[in-house]
Amino acid sequence: MTDGPAPARGGGLFRALYLLLGVYALLVPAATALIAWLGVQGVVSPWVGLAALGAPLLLLTTATVLFARRRVARPLTELLRRIEAIARGELEGTLAIERRDEIGRLNRALNELAAYLVVAREARVDRRFLQRVIDAMPEALVVLDARGVIELHNRHFATLLGLDGSLTGVHVDSLVRNQPPGWATRVVRTAGVDNVEVDFGTADGPAITLLTSSAHLQAEDADAERTVLVARDTSAVAGLMNQLRQANAGLEESRQFFQNLFDAMEDPITVLAPDGEVMQANRAARAVFGRDVVGRRCYRAFRMRDSVCDGCPALQTYASRKSVSVEHRVFGNAITRISTYPLLGKNGEVRAIINHKRDVTKERQLEDLKANFLAAVSHELRTPLTSLKGFNKLNLRRLVRFVQPALEAAPHKVRVAFGKVLEDMQVMDSEAERLGRLVNDVLDLSKLEAGKLTLTMGEVDAGALVQGGIVATAALWRDKGLRVEAQVPEGCPPGWGDADRLSQVLVNLFSNAIKFTAEGRITAEVRVHEDVLRFTVRDTGKGIAPDDLGGVFEKFRQADGEGGAQIMKGTGLGLPICKELIRLHEGRIWVESTLGEGSAFHFTIPRADVLDDLERSIRAGPSITGL
Repeated sequence: MTDGPAPARGGGLFRALYLLLGVYALLVPAATALIAWLGVQGVVSPWVGLAALGAPLLLLTTATVLFARRRVARPLTELLRRIEAIARGELEGTLAIERRDEIGRLNRALNELAAYLVVAREARVDRRFLQRVIDAMPEALVVLDARGVIELHNRHFATLLGLDGSLTGVHVDSLVRNQPPGWATRVVRTAGVDNVEVDFGTADGPAITLLTSSAHLQAEDADAERTVLVARDTSAVAGLMNQLRQANAGLEESRQFFQNLFDAMEDPITVLAPDGEVMQANRAARAVFGRDVVGRRCYRAFRMRDSVCDGCPALQTYASRKSVSVEHRVFGNAITRISTYPLLGKNGEVRAIINHKRDVTKERQLEDLKANFLAAVSHELRTPLTSLKGFNKLNLRRLVRFVQPALEAAPHKVRVAFGKVLEDMQVMDSEAERLGRLVNDVLDLSKLEAGKLTLTMGEVDAGALVQGGIVATAALWRDKGLRVEAQVPEGCPPGWGDADRLSQVLVNLFSNAIKFTAEGRITAEVRVHEDVLRFTVRDTGKGIAPDDLGGVFEKFRQADGEGGAQIMKGTGLGLPICKELIRLHEGRIWVESTLGEGSAFHFTIPRADVLDDLERSIRAGPSITGL
């Protein structure tokens, strides 16, 4: 904003006014003298002369009034309104009076004044905002001008000095106790200070030691340069340092405790970085792989190889962010189980991997002995059971076909005894069937617990699984007059699992629902979730008591009826087998039930369409690997 060229004195509006006054000063005496002379000479009468003199004067006066109103009164009114608006704080906008006279100069001056006031108001707002910002700082802050005078400071600085008011305008030298005179001037003119203990205090107050540092704010004008002092209470700093030392001591104690706990574990355990570098190892790992195992690559430290091992569980854990467990056969019959667990960060990324190695040779040998024993016992049991069942059924048919007709004329006692024999033989047949199922269930469960059961993983059709379970149990639910419904959404994505074993789970759940449902319906549902398919078998049976819900998946556990009597006979191994099979599919199984209304068994399996090739290869991999 710059002023325009100043007009010459008396120019513009004043020049016009001076001109009009001059015309009046010349015209009125001359006209009066002329009329008086004409009247003396008798040329005109006095009235005519007065009229001749008054008409021009009236015209000139009217022109003067109109000129003053248009050129002076109206602009002055607008200027007065603008001045009143500025006085009320209405600084926005400008008054446009495009004139080159004094009124125009006054208009431009008012506009520039409003602009300066706007800048000043914004500066005050910025200064208040800056004051709030520095007041929020935990350290004391002081801004000095080029002379060492306090130009700005935060509330914390005044509080430390025991003051409630402002120190603005006070020379900082008057607040310094333990520094030589002119200390502030040298700080302003030189590079400043860094962590210097300075005693600050007012003349009538105690001194406080502050750890002071400064920063110089350069400017083109030396008078505009500023120096910022940042001060911290030494007692507060000492307290923070003490807390830091205590925290470090506690951290060291926790680290030592963890290391002792880590070293107390008998199995070799290491912590691996995502690139396979050994970050930490316990005593057992250092004893097995050497004291220099930390810092080496895992494949070099564990297997003496120059590249990553095939089927590396750490890589699988890093890719899937889930724990992985594999077993390697080493040195003939020795078997080592390697389990890896991810350590996840805040965003779900794998920060490190725990690698746990354990020699399971003896366990596997015992499991092999157990499996061989069960296989031998089951074989020895199945052979006589098959013979008993066969001969029992054959004898039943013979008795019914040949003996029963011949006993029609026999005494009543003979016929009653014969009927009892038939009933006992039918019980023998059903018990033989039950014993056969028990043998098969025990073998299946032993295989699951020993990890000997091999799953053939692939894509499975959820609708086909449900329909297959319904068809397989049709004879059971039709005999009881139950209704069975299937609810599978259209376009249901495929699941990932072993179709035969999943069918076994569904048939078991259908059989249980049919056994415990006297009337009503059984519903099989499939629901699609983000990563899994959820299967549900729901019945309208008697339900399960709340106290029994937690034990339905325990081995040899049977549901009880009223008074503690068992509702139906069974092996008590069906649901535990289902639980183990679903666990192998990396899913979960659970039950919801209301006594007197029915039960709903749910289980989940992964969706095949959300698995990439790596995850499919990991999930389809064998549980036992060799070198």
